Parts: sequence; C-alpha cells; structure tokens
Amino acid sequence: MSNLNNAHKIQLVVTGGTIDSFYDTDKCTTVCHDETAIPDFLAKFAGVTEQECELFEVCMKDSREITDKDIQAVSNAIISSNCTRHIVTHGTFTLFDSARKLMAMLPEDHGQTIVFTGAMWPLVGFSPNDAGFNLGSAFVAARLAAPGIYIAFNGKLYLPTDQEGLH
Repeated sequence: MSNLNNAHKIQLVVTGGTIDSFYDTDKCTTVCHDETAIPDFLAKFAGVTEQECELFEVCMKDSREITDKDIQAVSNAIISSNCTRHIVTHGTFTLFDSARKLMAMLPEDHGQTIVFTGAMWPLVGFSPNDAGFNLGSAFVAARLAAPGIYIAFNGKLYLPTDQEGLH
C-alpha cells in the first residue's frame, strides 16, 4: 500500500495488559513485556506497515495498576495525534473503566474513533489465543466505526457504558 493519509492511518496506543505479556512460570502469572510486541506481530502476521499504523506506548502495566495519569496520557496521545482512528491496547480487568474515564476526559465532539481491546491470553507465546482475533477486530472497528469510544472483544463491539468489565 502506498503512502496513506492520516484519515486512514491508525494510532496504536499501548498500555500493557495480558495482550502484551508473557507467562512467567516462576510467578505462575502473566507479566508485561518491557516494550510492546504488538507492532512486530502486526507486521509479521497481518502485513500492517508503519505507513498504516502509528505507535505510542504510554506504559506497560497490568490494568489494575493503570492510573488516572496513565489515562490522561492516553487522552493526550490521541488529542496530539494527526490520526482520527485509534486502538488502545489494555488489560481486561479495568478496560471498561478506563474507556469510561477517557470518555469523560475528551470533549463530547472529539471526532475520534477510539477502540479499546485486550485479551485473556498473551499475543505472543500462547497458541491458540484470543489476542490476534481481538486485535484484528479492533482494526476493523477502528476503520469502520463512526467517531466514538468502543471496546472490541470476542467478536463484539461494546460501548464503555454497556457493562462493568470482562471478568
């Protein structure tokens, strides 16, 4: 694909979560990578190029550790981007809560299409998993949905007010 304009380019805002983690056998739990593995996955398995996707890494945290300051950083990244379409990768425990917080921070007429997604299993190192499917669903939603804030998960598209969480 040749040089896409920013109307079609998607900003990927990374906050960590299981989707961007590995399984630590010593701790018997998932632990966030030091830096995101998502762009490598997208390039290798989905053919998503740097011309199609702009990366902004806010943090690499379990979602239960995400602070209001982190969500403000997500908001700032979205507002300062030239893109109008965004995917926020996030842990599943507080995904809906963070989407609602972002909704309260942005002006009502923000004109952005923002899709949160996450996974119950890590993107890398677990097969099969839900991560690639959820990430792909988020890309489709970001490309096709009207401006607003959404959650793409398990083949469904939710509004932040639809439910409390995924657990």
